[in-house]
Amino acid sequence: MSKYVTPPNLPSAFEGVVDPNGGFLCVSSRWRPDPEADDPEWPGHKLSMSSYIPVLPREACLCGSGRRYGDCCQPKRFWYPICPNPGMEGYSLTAPQSATFGDVDVAAIRRRLMADPRFRCTGDSRASAFWIYHGDPVVEDQHGLLYFGDLELKDDLSLLVTAMSDLRMQTLLAVLQEVAGELLDEPRRSRDSNLVIDKRTGKMRTVEGAKPRSRRRRKR
Repeated sequence: MSKYVTPPNLPSAFEGVVDPNGGFLCVSSRWRPDPEADDPEWPGHKLSMSSYIPVLPREACLCGSGRRYGDCCQPKRFWYPICPNPGMEGYSLTAPQSATFGDVDVAAIRRRLMADPRFRCTGDSRASAFWIYHGDPVVEDQHGLLYFGDLELKDDLSLLVTAMSDLRMQTLLAVLQEVAGELLDEPRRSRDSNLVIDKRTGKMRTVEGAKPRSRRRRKR
């Protein structure tokens, strides 16, 4: 029997199933049409889902470290959730973060994002416009279309990019550079608090996100 307790704040569906020392809590986001809307495809519904993935000590750790689970995340006191990588190519530890581009050409950025099939517009008004990034190829299951980040064009002439992991943000910024790199300056980046679970007590707590490191340019 595990010495760890099932976290009390998890949905009732996980009761008796979750062992924080025997696997990972995986969080994911999906989009699906709204059958009750005049146009089911727009804006649709955005859903957040959680699942439990058991892992044996000898198996590869799902945090993406490349080490065995028994030598990596299993012995740690705190239980960090994971999220799928773009294209469902493995998983990463969650690290909620954002990047803000200021003083952008809103009309030009909007046209570029609307034309790119890797983005789906889920809201468009005079004040703001929203997109989700689902990547290519599209990953879809019975619950909907998986997406791996959000973009918002605001009326203050800024573009806000949000992602749940370092790899997701890295991917999103690379795609934006490809789509509209000449229209964007260096973004202002920040990390949000991350929710973890104490394996010994089952209590949830927040961990402040570390400030992303900026690359220093060498002086010539």
